[in-house]
Amino acid sequence: MTDESKRRYPRLEFGIRVFEEKDWMIRDLNPLGCFIETSTPRPVNSELDLHFQIPLESEYVPIVAKGIVRRIGAEGMAIEFTELEPDYYRYIEEFVATYY
Repeated sequence: MTDESKRRYPRLEFGIRVFEEKDWMIRDLNPLGCFIETSTPRPVNSELDLHFQIPLESEYVPIVAKGIVRRIGAEGMAIEFTELEPDYYRYIEEFVATYY
């Protein structure tokens, strides 16, 4: 079984800018977390406040989430969302569904 087939949500790759940091770009997003491409990752277990927008239907929807760095690598850091309002969770689900 591949990593992809074990995932609850498929991986989507695109570029969504995170407002807090100029060089942070979300390259993978689902309702449980994201991967942020950056040359300046935070240490594992760092807590983050994230603000970004996703295109949904004909507008951009603001998303606010709290997360924790679970893994870092040469290209960035994997973030698990620890706090995400139910509406934001649903918006991200809808966004992900538009790609499939």
